[in-house]
Amino acid sequence: MQNQFNKTASEVLLPMPKRVIDREGAFRIHQTTSIASDPLFCEVADLAAQLLDCKRGGEDILFKLNDQLEQESYLLSVSKKQIVITASDSCGAFRGFSTLRRLALTMDNLISCCTIEDSADFTWRGFMIDSSRHYFSIDFIKKIIDIASLFHLNRFHWHLTDDQGWRIPSKKWPKLQTISARRREIQYMDNTYYGRIYTREEILEVQKYAHQRHMLVIPEFDTPGHVSALLAAYPEFGCTSGPYEVQGRWGIFDEVLCAGNENTLTLLNSIIEEIAELFTDPYIHIGGDECPHTAWDHCPKCQEKMKQLGLTESRQLQSYLTKEVSRMVQKVGKRPIGWDEVLEGTETLSLPENLIVMSWRGTEGGLEASKRGHEVIMCPNTEGCYFDYKHIDSEEEIGNLGVSTLKQVASFNPWPPQMEKPLGAQANLWSEKVTSSRLAEYLLMPRLMLFAERLWNPQNPQDSLRKLPILHHLCDRLQVLCYRGPIE
Repeated sequence: MQNQFNKTASEVLLPMPKRVIDREGAFRIHQTTSIASDPLFCEVADLAAQLLDCKRGGEDILFKLNDQLEQESYLLSVSKKQIVITASDSCGAFRGFSTLRRLALTMDNLISCCTIEDSADFTWRGFMIDSSRHYFSIDFIKKIIDIASLFHLNRFHWHLTDDQGWRIPSKKWPKLQTISARRREIQYMDNTYYGRIYTREEILEVQKYAHQRHMLVIPEFDTPGHVSALLAAYPEFGCTSGPYEVQGRWGIFDEVLCAGNENTLTLLNSIIEEIAELFTDPYIHIGGDECPHTAWDHCPKCQEKMKQLGLTESRQLQSYLTKEVSRMVQKVGKRPIGWDEVLEGTETLSLPENLIVMSWRGTEGGLEASKRGHEVIMCPNTEGCYFDYKHIDSEEEIGNLGVSTLKQVASFNPWPPQMEKPLGAQANLWSEKVTSSRLAEYLLMPRLMLFAERLWNPQNPQDSLRKLPILHHLCDRLQVLCYRGPIE
């Protein structure tokens, strides 16, 4: 691709800032370029020196404090002699640096002079990676966090438990590591096993890396469905007491937690306490999706629990468990998030008001949750938010069952009509059919970059799509594989 030396900032930036004034001239960043900062921004300046391959000391690049700016907002001024990034908090300083870094990567360090004023449209700008079905290395997770933060994404939703594997370490429940983390590969006949737990040290390393880039980490453990891996280790918490197995197949399974067993609540409370101690950010995702009720229909303990609660259908037990789990999450100082199925079966038992609903089955769940007064995160699989789906509808294209085209992603509306403004949105990468990190990169990029633009400062989709050659160039610079085919 042609070098971007002669292009202006407004021609190459995505996400596009709120206001850009292009000016004559350029500033070259090189190894002798020096970076100084207000004391509040020292960590951001240190990271900038590392990633731009500069040195700390002088004021060629200056991080400056202005406490009148809003949170996450920033000003960026590039002149021939100096670059100044101004913000009221370190998060805003990092966003300003991220814009500067994108310019540096795109323009090969010869940055066109400009003045930028910028701020975010949505609070929740996220992406989800499923590490249960496929175990992704810590190095890969960090690589994607770095790229996502470069485009102003600020939430990493880490899906860590499911039927096919449990990835969260536990001191109180050791069989989660020895049994739940590994599954037998049923396509092989020699008892080949796949999977492992993440260690506490690895999880803390990911969080530290994410926090340096002003990104929160949201762990998800599934309940009350998608628990085959958990029940394989501790069958006494199922309705039939097993035997259960860590699934080597994809799909939805009837094995669920027994809602009538009081010890189930003890287990969940213990797990939540460990998760809250390990993950330091304010949220815990409690799952809640795709939970069959067949086992509850035939379980004497569950039927007795229904009588105690005055419930008329087994499916209403999900709202009982959602309330109990949410209470546990709140007790440890976190805020619960659930998939939109948590809205079902709530005729008798209402949901906690501070439960955040994540709408994935189209936009209907988000609309209903908003009507009920819940805060909402949009990630509808029908609107281009599922990145395990194919880029185009073709037998030759890799990916899962659906299609999320570049045009669809670039046109995604995080705020549907007739709805209170959502917290924001996120893109999801499920990994049933993702067998390697390189394949994950191909499915994520450049869709994740286009998606980030929809949450920061949405522009005309055609304008964003015209910048695809620049995004391809950035992927090359960042050494990440990306899709380069048709947009629809």
